[in-house]
Amino acid sequence: MRRRRDRNVRNTGAEELNVTPLMNLFVAIVPLLLLSAVFVSVASIDLSTATGDNVPQEANQFTLALRVTARAWYVDARGSDSVQIDKGDVEALLRVLGRIRVEHPDHTSVLVVCAADIEYSEVVQVLDMAALAGFADCALAGSQTDAGGAGS
Repeated sequence: MRRRRDRNVRNTGAEELNVTPLMNLFVAIVPLLLLSAVFVSVASIDLSTATGDNVPQEANQFTLALRVTARAWYVDARGSDSVQIDKGDVEALLRVLGRIRVEHPDHTSVLVVCAADIEYSEVVQVLDMAALAGFADCALAGSQTDAGGAGS
């Protein structure tokens, strides 16, 4: 009886875990994952936030504002009527901004005023169209209400 107990004690020793196959797998997978990663180029639009200091001091100074609302886009230029553009009509927006750019070649700034419920992708689209039309200085402002409602 004693021999049987001794034999059981001898066989219950802890074995060392062999992690070499797992390490080999990691050595093969990690470089493969790094090589298959997609590297995205990031582009940026240089803009500033509109503050009281950015407001033109002269009453006759030309200002240009783009209002982005839930229903339409509005191009407001001092000295001319507000132009309403259907949402998503980027060609019409580009035509109107290009016409204003030709009429005022020294003016390079635009204020983009967005309603609170506008998606970020739409804001970027409008900023891209302004930059494409030649307006390099973009300021971004938010509006709590739908600016395209009454009075436009």
